[in-house]
Amino acid sequence: MSLKDFPDKKLLSELEVLRKIHRALREQKPFSLVRIGDGENIVLAQGKFLSNEELEQTYWVRDSRTGRKGVDLPNLTLRDRMLKGIKAADVVGICRQQNDEVSAPTRFKRALTNRIFDYYNLQPRELCYVFCNRKMVSYRYFWKIIHQYRTLLISKWADEYAKQITSKYADLPPQIVGTINFEHYDQISTVLKKVGKYEFDLALISAGVNAVILAPAIAKRYNKVAIDFGKTMMYTVRPNNRIRPWNPQTKPAKDNREKA
Repeated sequence: MSLKDFPDKKLLSELEVLRKIHRALREQKPFSLVRIGDGENIVLAQGKFLSNEELEQTYWVRDSRTGRKGVDLPNLTLRDRMLKGIKAADVVGICRQQNDEVSAPTRFKRALTNRIFDYYNLQPRELCYVFCNRKMVSYRYFWKIIHQYRTLLISKWADEYAKQITSKYADLPPQIVGTINFEHYDQISTVLKKVGKYEFDLALISAGVNAVILAPAIAKRYNKVAIDFGKTMMYTVRPNNRIRPWNPQTKPAKDNREKA
């Protein structure tokens, strides 16, 4: 089935994704999730759907020039490594056809993903919504998982995020075994080696488009679960209403659905 014909109703829910993550952790099997939003689409469109001139004119590349995106474009090697990551991932997050929440021009969202996936014959095993990373933290189930399993954080926000959630969830303490700083594509090889120094079960990666490379690579190399966590760490450290994490001070209304 062409991706353009894949209906939104068939996308995995965030709860279904959490169950798959939990199952992989219990069974000690490698598992990775990557997400394709507007930024990833722009990187993947290089050389095929966007010329270098068109690339330079995008809002996303203008932001990257200030060091905010962790990559420098054009970079066809980055594109090809991301394509490899998508093919290796167990679940791929994509924009919805309708009622999408991604704040970007429509032409850089699902329509472009459809073209890219068709052109490169990308056929992910399973698909979920691109913002499942932001939505899964609203479940107590997520916090139970990172309480139970050794969790490694990879991001420029990792240290601050670890401190904040360790304090907020003191009654269900996250089992954070380490943090690794990540700011730019050039660090990928170094970071992949650093990961091997930690005893962990789950890696949460907030590294922009680079997470599409890192998550499948970590899952394969270390036989672990690795998740593209998007901007969730940043939106927690710098509170943003785009995420609404489960609050331990309120009644856990979603507990009754936490069955794998």
